Amino acid sequence: MKTGFIAYHYPYAHYRDQFARHVEGVARVFRSATGCLSADCWLAEDGESVVSIVKMESPGALEAAFATLRSAETREALEAEFGASPPGTVDGTNDELFVRPHVVHQIVSL
Repeated sequence: MKTGFIAYHYPYAHYRDQFARHVEGVARVFRSATGCLSADCWLAEDGESVVSIVKMESPGALEAAFATLRSAETREALEAEFGASPPGTVDGTNDELFVRPHVVHQIVSL
């Protein structure tokens, strides 16, 4: 069964471009994972949110991709490219950077 997620991120305007670049880096990690069907970063038409859409061949492939993303090696590579992530960037709870917390919808194929 195919699976994935759609995540809506709500950064303040002053942080939006930096955050979008970081999300695109994370999408590259997903795209390099075995079983990835697609991983993209979008900006909502109104400019209010950065949207991540990831589709994987199976729940196991998604789980493995998240494990790769959490690995020390991947975190170090992303930090080298984008700098260290400020606290609260994973869930959008940093009130200085995000208007509101992230919203994530898990998706599965019909």
